[in-house]
Amino acid sequence: MKFIHPTPHTPHPKPLLRLLRVPLLNQGLRYYVFFVVVAFLLFACKHNIFYQKNDALPDEVWDMNMPLVYEFEISDSLQYYKFFVDVRNTTHYPYQNLCLFFTTQLPDGELFTDTLNGRICDVYGRWTGKGTGKIRENRFVLHQKVRFQQKGVYIFTAQQAMRDSVLKGIANFGITLQYE
Repeated sequence: MKFIHPTPHTPHPKPLLRLLRVPLLNQGLRYYVFFVVVAFLLFACKHNIFYQKNDALPDEVWDMNMPLVYEFEISDSLQYYKFFVDVRNTTHYPYQNLCLFFTTQLPDGELFTDTLNGRICDVYGRWTGKGTGKIRENRFVLHQKVRFQQKGVYIFTAQQAMRDSVLKGIANFGITLQYE
């Protein structure tokens, strides 16, 4: 096989990128596309949250007789959700875990109960939640791929189920429902 040296009259092979080049957008459209992409990236993180509510507990104390109530309306009975429990505890929390009772009232009035035993610190006393200083944030998955089969208003009640009737060291409690 004979190698041919390019001469001024021999055309150079065109680079592959030049063959695949898309015509450039005009300057105004280029800026518009850039801002749309940036806006999408900024707002995409919060878009998957369907419902979120957090309650601050007075004096970082949760009384057993003080249930926390959350109410939300479901309009799409085919949508799947991921159900989280959000707990912010202080470093003065006296236990390794947090036991919770949940009651869900369906739109037709039927009641369901559930429990959660969330680990707040490990066996060595190290906090499992995120944060520095006095407050630690924990997020527990209560249900994955849950689908509410009835359209209407759901009432979700959370109650602490620890041995102490007045539980110290819980600063905030809340729930989050995300689209799946």
